[in-house]
Order: sequence, then C-alpha cells, then structure tokens
Amino acid sequence: MVKRLLAAGAMALGLSAFAQTQIEFWTYYLSPNFDNYIKSTIADFEKANPTIKVKWVDKQDTMERDLTASIALGKAPDVVNLWQDSTFAGAQNGILLPITQVVPRGLLDQLYYPNVLDIFTVEGQVYGLPWYGWLDQGVMMYNPDLFAKAGVDIRSIKNTDDLLAVSEKIKKATGAYGWLPPVKDPNGASFLGRFFLEGLSIYDKDGKANFNSPAHVALLQKYVDAMKNDVIPQELLRKEAFQLSNELYSQGKSAIIVGAPTSLNRVKEANPDLYKKTKIASAPLGKAGIQTGGAMDLVIPKASKNQAAAARFALFITNRANQVKFANVVPIVCTAKGCESDPGLKAKSDDPLEIGKGMNSSSGRLINPGFKPPKNTDDIYKNFNDNIEAAFLGKKSAKQALDDAVAFWNANAK
Repeated sequence: MVKRLLAAGAMALGLSAFAQTQIEFWTYYLSPNFDNYIKSTIADFEKANPTIKVKWVDKQDTMERDLTASIALGKAPDVVNLWQDSTFAGAQNGILLPITQVVPRGLLDQLYYPNVLDIFTVEGQVYGLPWYGWLDQGVMMYNPDLFAKAGVDIRSIKNTDDLLAVSEKIKKATGAYGWLPPVKDPNGASFLGRFFLEGLSIYDKDGKANFNSPAHVALLQKYVDAMKNDVIPQELLRKEAFQLSNELYSQGKSAIIVGAPTSLNRVKEANPDLYKKTKIASAPLGKAGIQTGGAMDLVIPKASKNQAAAARFALFITNRANQVKFANVVPIVCTAKGCESDPGLKAKSDDPLEIGKGMNSSSGRLINPGFKPPKNTDDIYKNFNDNIEAAFLGKKSAKQALDDAVAFWNANAK
C-alpha cells in the first residue's frame, strides 16, 4: 500500500525519471551510533533509484549555523534533518520549501499521523516530513526493590499527583528520590509542559501568553514545595531531568524514570543487575490525559537545486517500513500511519527494553507538542527558565515569576 502511494505521488510530480543526480543529506547527531542504519537505508534507496546518489553528512552542534551559511554561499544541502523549533524558524525566515510544493497534501495525509504533520505546519503550510519522534512521558520504569521498601504499590500511581505523593513516601522510607520531573531545560521551556499536561492553557484566545492564572501559580508552587522539601532534588535546576534520572536511578538513588525506554540503555550499561530487575508500566498522565512530545523531520531548503529528487529521498527515509526498522535499532516513536499495529514493533521478549520499546514506538498517534513555540524562542525561553529557577530558589514568589515571564513573553513574541 505504501509503495503504491509513493509511486502515485512520484508519477504525479514527474519524479519517475532523473538524469544522474547527487543530493546532499544532513542529519543531526546520528553518527557514529547509527551509521549502519543510515548507510544501509541510503543503499536501499540508491538501489531502487539508480540515477540518484546520496551524500550523507552528519552535523552536530553547528547544524543551524552551517545550514544558514551553506545557503548564503549557494551550496545548500538538499534534505536536512531538523526539529520543531528550527523548522518553524526556517519557515518564518523563508529558507525552507513548503513540502506541498513537491509532494501532494493528500499523500502526506495518507502517510503520516495528522497530529505529527501539524507539528511541522506553519501558517497552513507543511514544511517537514515527520521522521522519528518521542514522547516526553513515554513509559514508566521503576525499581521494584525500592517500591517494596517504601510499601508502595505500582497500581496506586494513576496520575502525576500520585507520582509526587509516591515520591514523597519513597524519599522518607528509603532516602532515594522517586520521580524527577523536568523543571528546567536549556533547549526549551520544559515546565510549560507541566501546565499543558494538567489541562492549563499557555495562550488565551488572542494568542497572548496567559500561564499566570491562580491555577498555574498553584501548580508551580506545588513543585517548588516539593523541591524545598527535598522530594525532588535541586540539582534538577542544573541538569536536565532525563540525564539526572539516569544517573541517580543507575546508582539506586532514585526509584522511577518516566520517559523514553532508551533510558534503559544507560542503566543496562551502568548497573546490569538493576536493569534486569527493572519493571515497565504505562506513564501516569496529568489531568489532560495526554502525552507531550515532539518529532524530528526532514526539510528541503528552497535553495536546493534537486528538489524533486530530495522529495523522493525524504519520502523513502520517512516511510513506515524504514521507520519501523529504525525503531528496532533505537526506541524512537514512529510517526507513519499504521505503526500502532505494525507487527515489527511488538515486544519480542520479556526484556525490559523490549517491553518499553513495544509500548513506546507504536504510540506516534499520541504525540502532542502542547503548544506552538513563539517566534523569538531563544530569548523567551531563557527568560521563562530564569523566572522558573528564581521561583525554585526562593528569589521570587511563584506568582511573581509567572507574571514576569508572561509579561516578557507577550512583549517579545514578535
């Protein structure tokens, strides 16, 4: 079915034949860990499309800067692996091609989950083909020994309020932390997700930030109190939650990891005995009953000289079969329609990572980015994080921190 759809789309766009063409494909932080997968997938594509050759370049810290420079120098790559914020910025700056100029919108709707397509939609235009995604909540991985010592039953955890309550019990009984929630993220504004998960708005009907209502203040204060009482560690202000969770869990100093099952790779390496004991459960959700998350995409710069070939390659890399293969290399969340029932994503053993992968990778239909980022993301997110940190450190009240963040956001989101 997917092959027929891709073939129909190619014929509609006149993609059935090419003179010998070389396209340049940039990825983000995928080498060297995923060299075998990327190289073999490129080889499969070139076998099926013998007139197109693909040059693969993996970019890391300098990705966005290099992209801007290459376009300015007239040496633009043809397919680029970006993420939501960078795709949004690229679309706003006019350097990306609307995908619907080279791929029919009807084909996109048949191939990808609508919620993920929406992540890469700017002012009604789709700018990126969804590739691999993630769920911030993902699954819950826990240490049954610490649960037993604290007298905690996993069945008692049904939502995030329960997670905080159980974390307090675990800390008092064992000295280990329970759940380490994201409170500060140098690459985003992770605490905004806490609002969204609990059904609280980020914007009002006019598009203005409004996350300083009494309900928002009360929620922030709940987490501030948790840190003040050492239910969650202050180190969360200095390290991202996923990194600190992995470190402390592997050392037996925390009992819960909520997130992508990839976390277990680090646990397996650092503490094999604990890895074998680790149990997997569904991630508890907030009052909104949703999972926040996001996805990486493949975009085509306007300056690409090979847009039709680039589109064919991007469709191939992001098709369901290749996403499922990728998910069996690393537990990504697939963004292609049909992945929720694809047999290639079913757990193949009772290994903790296999179980987590099976639950997580087939859940792309649940990805919800929560809210559209503002245009001036870097400055706005830094200000938000600075205010959140001030609240956690007692330098500002929760109300003052959110009032100040909202005021800055609305004055600078232009």
